[in-house]
Amino acid sequence: MKKKLMSAILAAMMVASSFAMFSCSDAGSGDTDEATASDTPSASEEVVEETEPETEEIKPDLPADLKFSGSSFTFGVVDNANARNFLVMEELTGEALNDAQYSVIETAQEELDITIEQNVLTTGYPAAGSLTPLIAAGDDTIQVANVFCVDTSTLLTGGQIIGYKDVPYIDLEKPYWDKSVNNELMLGDMRYAAIGDLSISTHDLTYILLFNKQMITDLGMDSPYDLVNGGKWTVDSMAAMMEGAVIDLNGDGQWTRDDQYGYAAHSKMTLPSFWIGAGFQTIALDDAGYPQIHIGDEAFVNFFEKVFQITYDNNSKYNGSDRDAGQDVPTASRELFQEGKVLFIDCSMFWVGALRDMETDFGIIPYPKLDESQEAYHARVSYYMPPVLPATNTNLELTGAVLELTNYLAKKEVTPAYYDIALKGKVSRDEESVAMLDLIFANRVIDLGDTLFCSLVRDNFMASMYSSNQRDIVSTYTKQQKPLAKNIEKVMDLVAAP
Repeated sequence: MKKKLMSAILAAMMVASSFAMFSCSDAGSGDTDEATASDTPSASEEVVEETEPETEEIKPDLPADLKFSGSSFTFGVVDNANARNFLVMEELTGEALNDAQYSVIETAQEELDITIEQNVLTTGYPAAGSLTPLIAAGDDTIQVANVFCVDTSTLLTGGQIIGYKDVPYIDLEKPYWDKSVNNELMLGDMRYAAIGDLSISTHDLTYILLFNKQMITDLGMDSPYDLVNGGKWTVDSMAAMMEGAVIDLNGDGQWTRDDQYGYAAHSKMTLPSFWIGAGFQTIALDDAGYPQIHIGDEAFVNFFEKVFQITYDNNSKYNGSDRDAGQDVPTASRELFQEGKVLFIDCSMFWVGALRDMETDFGIIPYPKLDESQEAYHARVSYYMPPVLPATNTNLELTGAVLELTNYLAKKEVTPAYYDIALKGKVSRDEESVAMLDLIFANRVIDLGDTLFCSLVRDNFMASMYSSNQRDIVSTYTKQQKPLAKNIEKVMDLVAAP
């Protein structure tokens, strides 16, 4: 009864909020003023009520009598301080997102006659070390493992995961699968993972900019919303605003936490957030699904140097300590932003919630375009938790049925709870930010050098170069090129092996 009641409540909420994750329209409030006599149609006038055409719901193509006789199914998950990765909630709590996730699993269990559980692989990073012993021992306890993306290359080279090719029932053309993200989850003709509405780590790990509205007003700057909407939100316009916000508040000539800055971010997040926003990728798939390295491209090299210039050369960025116990958005950055000492802050969607008690209003926008000729804004998805299939999985029919059904149910229940209720209702301060979120989520990008091969690119030489203000990317990449290319080749050789 609780499950049915919760489903009914969520369905009503979904209708009320005009559920569509990537829609840019918001349900308008009706005019509550009473109609005047002239507004009231006479008896001779025919009143024609316009009705919206019903859209047929797209459902999974599962056999009506598909049952698995009480079989068990287990998700492997990781516990991480920067994203919500658990899929199986213990109980109803009254919190919208938790209860939506709970309802999805309960419904799937009932419809397929199964028991769904989750196994926490690790509370640390990475997770491959917890999964590989199970696979080596032939333990088929876990059917789908939501590991860190960097674990995927390790698992692939070890032959410990299989692709989705032979998994029945899954239809990635259905709206509850994330096409923009899934396009990057191929290597050759092997699909090693598939992301749908059930997994919200890709939402939590989408990176944006927050701006302090009061500082914009006090400094007499243009509205960032207007710049975005007018296609004029570029790296140069952001750089000018960042520089215009810098003030040596105590006049001591030293740039410390006591001063005012234009931008704050974790060192390892700064470069990729900017380069992806500007339309660059360090490693991207070609038409054949082979990773191509673009770090040495002239345009990328020039932009790489520009990021240093706009953040370092005029003291625009606060460069205090950012090693806060693994937090992607450091405490120092958040505190400065809350105190009104930073104009822009690099922030993941997960960490926006930590600022919801901030007294001064803030806005949400994407990272800037390279220039006005760039067609679209791009939002970076940092490391995330792709669902991979352990080589020990011997029941692909059960796996396909569970993934297809739970992602379909999550589209109906989890996505509205996350996006319309948990996010828009509690965090976003204005309707303009809501529209920005629609824009951001519709234009997300994955860079393989920031995800799958993150340990070789972003967290390797890129992070150390930025934190130490070392700008010679050409010479540094020359030293890193061979081992990076060799690692990619090793992964691709194993993917192509029969």
